[in-house]
Amino acid sequence: MNSLIYAGVILFGAVTLVIEARRNYSVSAKHHPFAFYGILEHLEARHLCSPREWNFGFYVYSLLYLISYAILLTSTELIELIYSSKAAANLVGATGTALGPESDPFNLSGTDYGKPLFISAFIIAFYSVGATRNIELHIRTLAHRLAGVPRGVYQVLDRLQDPDFLSETTPPTGPLMASFRDKLKQLSDDDIAPMSMDDLMAVTKLPLEPGRPANKAQGGQSLIASFLIQKQSGLESNVEDNRPRGKEQYLFDICKALRVIDLLRPAITGGQRATHFPLLGMKELGDISASLEDAIGKSGSRREPRDESPKTLHDEINEFEEYDEASLERLREKAIEVANSARAVFAVYFICNSRTVLNVDRQSALQKVRAFADRGYKVEQNSFAGSLFFAAVIATFAGFFIHQSFKLQEVQVYPDLMAEQIYDNLGRVENSYIACRDLHYKPVKTEPPTLPDGITQQKCERAFDKGLDKYRKDNKSQMMAWTFFDNLALLLMVAAVVQMSIFEKDVQMDQNAWRRWTMNRVPYVRLLTGAILPALAGVFALSIGFILRLIWNADFDVSTSQIEFLFVENWKYFVAYLVPCFVLSISTFVLIDKHDDWTFPATLSVAFLASVVYVFSVWLVPMATLRFLPPIEVESFWVVWWNSGSFTQAINSDAFWLTSYVARDLLILTQLPVLFLMLFAIFVEFSETPATRLNKGQNGEPDRNNDKEARE
Repeated sequence: MNSLIYAGVILFGAVTLVIEARRNYSVSAKHHPFAFYGILEHLEARHLCSPREWNFGFYVYSLLYLISYAILLTSTELIELIYSSKAAANLVGATGTALGPESDPFNLSGTDYGKPLFISAFIIAFYSVGATRNIELHIRTLAHRLAGVPRGVYQVLDRLQDPDFLSETTPPTGPLMASFRDKLKQLSDDDIAPMSMDDLMAVTKLPLEPGRPANKAQGGQSLIASFLIQKQSGLESNVEDNRPRGKEQYLFDICKALRVIDLLRPAITGGQRATHFPLLGMKELGDISASLEDAIGKSGSRREPRDESPKTLHDEINEFEEYDEASLERLREKAIEVANSARAVFAVYFICNSRTVLNVDRQSALQKVRAFADRGYKVEQNSFAGSLFFAAVIATFAGFFIHQSFKLQEVQVYPDLMAEQIYDNLGRVENSYIACRDLHYKPVKTEPPTLPDGITQQKCERAFDKGLDKYRKDNKSQMMAWTFFDNLALLLMVAAVVQMSIFEKDVQMDQNAWRRWTMNRVPYVRLLTGAILPALAGVFALSIGFILRLIWNADFDVSTSQIEFLFVENWKYFVAYLVPCFVLSISTFVLIDKHDDWTFPATLSVAFLASVVYVFSVWLVPMATLRFLPPIEVESFWVVWWNSGSFTQAINSDAFWLTSYVARDLLILTQLPVLFLMLFAIFVEFSETPATRLNKGQNGEPDRNNDKEARE
């Protein structure tokens, strides 16, 4: 078999899988994500994110096929080698096999050349049948999620639906709003009674969002109250209830919708679209602009009496003649429908144009819209990155200090561990080390040992001190490696658990399946089921850390049998870590869900409680699978303090530090996750924006009067 031809066949099989992955990746994994926005229903998934994000998601998705291809192809080669070796073991002497290749290497009909093609065809069929298709769907959903499909457009739509959107962008009165106000001015006083025309025009101006508190709550609440408070939706006496009622509510909603359309329309329709979004050249995106223009209609156009085509927004405004609930409701429905379409079109253009709007005046309303839509500071993600980084740095220094202190204490109790270093400092005189050791650690009520010639008690003491210092220097690199790989495995575990928890919550929020909750009604089922995948991901990441340590210890020459032995020896430990990963995932859910509603002491208290539970879970489950040596027998810190009478001397003595292998390992295994939980609570609290603090009073206390949370 020719190796170059075989490599070409392997490459051809990989290209076949990439083409299949490209075809599947362009299809949405589930129902169309924007069924509510009918104007977007004909767009494909690739039109809902920027090209860079789309390509990144495709790279992740194609890895599913390529990794499967590599595993199956190498497995067949390995099985063939094992089979050949077993067959050869049963043969004795000459076999009669001719030298050289058994077949013509350029005969492409050989079975060896067809193996990569068969495997690629098998993979395509495997991920297409119903029983295993769910695996491919989950990977495709994850890839779309990484590409921002449809999360990126959803985020922009959520921001454009924010109550503060119009008040912050302060758009001027556009043609739709001007046309509607002209229609209102044509109404008589009898039509709008008991309101006056001035009152009616006041409603059409940019109003304060209905129900906004006139004063923040002044009364502080206790820590326990901030946990258990049940949010109320009613407005109390210290809130100015300026919500329109009756017909004025319809009028208020119409004016908001028309102002949104007037604000966004110039950038997403007509000739200005190419000026503000020059990166868009796809015909499909131009079609949604045309659809939006058709829904708005043309100003001044008159509808024919027998015209049965759908009415445009301008048609509805022109036909608005009476100030009654039926006319207002009909116009309101049409205005909100077109306003939602305008928001959707702008969101798609904004995302596909790499989240920017070009060629806009810095002081214009459109520039404020761009800034509002790009207000994308991700509190949870940035808090995760910052807290994990600082926790890893602190845990690395602390872990090295723990390893070094414990090792120095251990070697002084068991001096034979540094016998070579002491022997060198004694000039390698025969029997000098044994004599000095017995002198330095002589039993009570025994005669001192006889020292060799030239060896004094002072020289023994100096040799022990220098030997200890040399032992510390000789083992410094080893302790650094221990510290690095201990923290690397924990770092991978924490990153996998927390990232998967945040991803799980975001996916369920996209599906409207993750509701806000209170401490009175904790969604235990949701939290427990949501923590399953993060816990499994954490265990997998932890095992990756162990494999990396094995590769380092084997000088990057590790065999499959070594990896197999690693899992055989530690599988109980890995399985036991499901419990701490569950605790870490649920703690993450609670912190990212409730930090907006709790005060800083409350959030920090929950993080501390979660840390205690995590430490207990590690001690109770994973560490129960390990075997430990008996504690080092030294005088306790209290005995040294009592005998010396000096607290400083007791601290500086070797007996101050850990003497138990269990306590040492528990501290090493829990310090990074505990530091992460505490820092994460601090970061999410300090990352809150004024918008997220609306639920809190001036003193940071929860404010029941301005609660925006949805109740189940």
